[in-house]
Amino acid sequence: MLVLILVPIIGVLLYLFFGKNWRIKSKREFRKRILILNKLNNLLRNVSEEDEEETKILKRHSSHPQNYELINLLSKNSRAVLTTSNRIKIYQSGFEKFKDLMKDLRNAKSSIHFEYFIWRSDILTKEIHDILIKKAKEGVEVRIMYDALGGFLFKRTDKKRLKKAGVKLHSFSNKFLTLNYRNHRKIAIIDGNISYLGGMNMGQEYIDGGGYKFWKDTHMKIIGRASQVLQTIFINDWYHATKEKMFSRKYFPTNQKTFHKLPMQIAISGPDSKWESINQLYFSLINSVDKYIYIRSPYFVPDRSIIMALKTAALRGLDVRLMVTGVADKKIPYWAAFTFFRDLMRAGVKIYHYNRGLMHSKTIVLDDQISTVGTANMDSRSFFLNYELNALMYDKKTAIKLRDDFLEDLKYSKRLYLSDYNSFNIFVRIRNSLARLFSPIL
Repeated sequence: MLVLILVPIIGVLLYLFFGKNWRIKSKREFRKRILILNKLNNLLRNVSEEDEEETKILKRHSSHPQNYELINLLSKNSRAVLTTSNRIKIYQSGFEKFKDLMKDLRNAKSSIHFEYFIWRSDILTKEIHDILIKKAKEGVEVRIMYDALGGFLFKRTDKKRLKKAGVKLHSFSNKFLTLNYRNHRKIAIIDGNISYLGGMNMGQEYIDGGGYKFWKDTHMKIIGRASQVLQTIFINDWYHATKEKMFSRKYFPTNQKTFHKLPMQIAISGPDSKWESINQLYFSLINSVDKYIYIRSPYFVPDRSIIMALKTAALRGLDVRLMVTGVADKKIPYWAAFTFFRDLMRAGVKIYHYNRGLMHSKTIVLDDQISTVGTANMDSRSFFLNYELNALMYDKKTAIKLRDDFLEDLKYSKRLYLSDYNSFNIFVRIRNSLARLFSPIL
């Protein structure tokens, strides 16, 4: 209101772009959404039934008692199906991820579905476009959905070339009308059996670092039933963007091989969600720690509940570590983060700046038992505004892998201390405090 009074014209524009609540409110719209989700859940019925017994065993005999509570939480606030027959591969660099992705694209038989926040036109995507055009001409269904704002550098000439070959493209939401609510998800699903998710967008910077020495990010490949869950998420988002109905079992293969058991759930949140699912997930993870929790997030502008949970965990004597990027691609959230650090460090939270290059990973691991990889940053935009997606894995081997990756990154990081904060001059402190004023929309 203060902005509206002091600067009326600018205030009105800011309200239209950032302040207006575009979240779904009407009961009628919610009912429509539920009907669509029920249709998609029916397509997943085979997956649910096959994994039902495994789920019961996991709940009864879990070595980590909080598993049962987390499974229940995500099943209620995110309608997240627990699948157990999965195999995964974790990537810490874009080179390996895109190498594997392109190999899987070349081997696609029936469908290729992409949903990405940023899709650029550059060296990397040219090679991917060539593969997609070839597959579309072979009869494979190819669909690309990109965020209207994040796809700003997706050239019109590339779009025309793809469409001419039979690739279906569509932006998600209006570029300016819903500036606050962006589709920040990054997923690829191939033949309903192989999928990719994580922090990496579609751009050459994930290969060569772009304007930075190095681009650190975390992504994962899934082979198995969780890929079908991701398929339902894509089909739902595609339907609401295009109105194309894809509620067919042909996108959900039934002849999948059963791999070793890796239980996981896919948590989603967004303006169309009844609950702030990923915010609740992160809060619950922090509160369920027994020994340690290691968090990587490029940006750190959280709400009060997350701050309180982190401080409480540290004050309990647990090993609480937070790693953020020390190389800023976005100055305002980078500055704002410093205003949260002082109280956290006083409570005993260990905070690190990753300085090898830009750190863009979004991961949490705790107690060698549970881990998550996804698209959600530790900030209010990811918690309350964007469409986000995270995989939560109840697997010791995966947790240890992500723990070791975090510890390896410490070699390229500088720990921050209260003395660093206290050395800031008055102008830096004012700058950081002003940046924090914008934290609800960063």
